[in-house]
Amino acid sequence: MKYITFALAKGRLAKQTLELLEKIGVTCEEMKDEKTRKLIFVNEELGFKFFLSKATDVPTYVEMGAADIGVVGKDTILEEGRKIYEVLDLKRGKCRMCVAGPKSAKELLNNGSLIRVASKYPAIAKDYFYNK
Repeated sequence: MKYITFALAKGRLAKQTLELLEKIGVTCEEMKDEKTRKLIFVNEELGFKFFLSKATDVPTYVEMGAADIGVVGKDTILEEGRKIYEVLDLKRGKCRMCVAGPKSAKELLNNGSLIRVASKYPAIAKDYFYNK
């Protein structure tokens, strides 16, 4: 049997995604077991396969064809820079990117000086500072 495969970022976003899918009749009862250590779940009746992974891996799975659909945060989509199409914003897990540092850094930025930036999202940070 051919499945429609969903790659979901582990955690809160996966849980919220499953709640949304249930509203349209797409269910996977075995994913509700919070004690399970499984990462791959199948609904044979509907022909859906779900797998949980690290958020940063979801765009890769979609780009490479291991998953038909991926659900992950916009920050991950932007950071990974994969050749994928963002079909829909589910309006879940909103975040804001912020720049924080000492006041002296602002003067360095205004003068065009080089500064050191630490970030979990280096591609997003690089894009921001190069285009600021």
